[in-house]
Amino acid sequence: MITPNKAVPLSASVLGNLTHVLKVGPESIRLADLFQQVGDKFESIDQFLLALDVLFLLDRLTVDFGTEKVVYAA
Repeated sequence: MITPNKAVPLSASVLGNLTHVLKVGPESIRLADLFQQVGDKFESIDQFLLALDVLFLLDRLTVDFGTEKVVYAA
């Protein structure tokens, strides 16, 4: 679920899971290594990718596809 509501608590929503990705930073990390570190916090890889999308839209990180690294915003 993307947003919390009456049936979905904040901790089970993508918004609640953003902190798991942010806590790994601020150093750049390979995308596969990031998923290995925090993947167990997400129900599926789809939710992990959605969290990356939300953080990208919020200008909190970018993904360098040439080096396959997640770069956190300063």
